[in-house]
Amino acid sequence: MKSDLKNIIQQNPIIAALCREADLEDLCLSNVKIAFILYGDLQSLPAIAARIRKANILPFIHLDFIDGLSAKEAAVDFIKYYTCAAGIVTTKNAQVKRARTLDLYCIQRFFVFDAISQNNIRTQLTACNADAVEILPGVIPSVISDLSAGCRLPFITGGFINTQKEVAAALNHGADAITTSIPNLWFT
Repeated sequence: MKSDLKNIIQQNPIIAALCREADLEDLCLSNVKIAFILYGDLQSLPAIAARIRKANILPFIHLDFIDGLSAKEAAVDFIKYYTCAAGIVTTKNAQVKRARTLDLYCIQRFFVFDAISQNNIRTQLTACNADAVEILPGVIPSVISDLSAGCRLPFITGGFINTQKEVAAALNHGADAITTSIPNLWFT
């Protein structure tokens, strides 16, 4: 099961970042195969994930954006036992570890703020236990090239990717896939 994610990412380099209910219908009609859910609460999340799964799209829950979930490992348990999500997106190492224990896919998200954070991320990527990584923001080609070059995991980038030209730039500089909340890019 775990090796399938790499193939899905390589064959489907556009990942939807679903930020609002109004875009759920477009998502379910789109060409994407993976969606990151970045909104909802404990009550609505299971239905959102089920609707996405029914559209043959793998739902990943971004734990930091769901109302009612904490930064604790128990949030991963909730995703496993109360939703049909394929995995999680998180910035926290403990949640990555818990997801792996529960046989959920996990994507670890990192933010590049400056050269110091870029260097720290480069070091963290060598020890990362997630199934893939996501680096934000995704519109700095030199950073994408630098960090993707030494990364052994599927390399996703996102944040501020709003045009087809920005998608192509990220992919041409080493990203395996991009995340975007712009619905018209989900259909490319």
